[in-house]
Amino acid sequence: MYEYDGAVQDDEHEYAPPAWMIRYRNFKTLCSYVCGEFIRFYLTTGCDQIRYTHSQITEGLPNYSCRLTSVDGSVLLLPLDDWVERLDEVMPLVRTWLGEHSDLKGCKPEKSHYQGDRYWFTRWQEANPW
Repeated sequence: MYEYDGAVQDDEHEYAPPAWMIRYRNFKTLCSYVCGEFIRFYLTTGCDQIRYTHSQITEGLPNYSCRLTSVDGSVLLLPLDDWVERLDEVMPLVRTWLGEHSDLKGCKPEKSHYQGDRYWFTRWQEANPW
């Protein structure tokens, strides 16, 4: 047993975080999935045709959302409320969208110690068979 906010609780009853905290954690998970795939894509291919942002740094986006924008004018907007129950589908969706809205021909990754993502490296090699 331990004391929390003046109330005694036993170890069987775990502390349940408030709803706002759960929502924020889910948003951070969404961001990490979208941005993570975007970063692997960019670092592996050098393709600068896609931009990533999220609602905490860009005004005008729905609260708790991420957005990818392509130079071809396509936008993938991922509001948390639409994806919170299926976050496991976000990374495959982002990967597919990135592939459909970018042209890897002629892209050159910058030299770095990053070995690259095998999926994106293969797509880059297919587009640039030198």
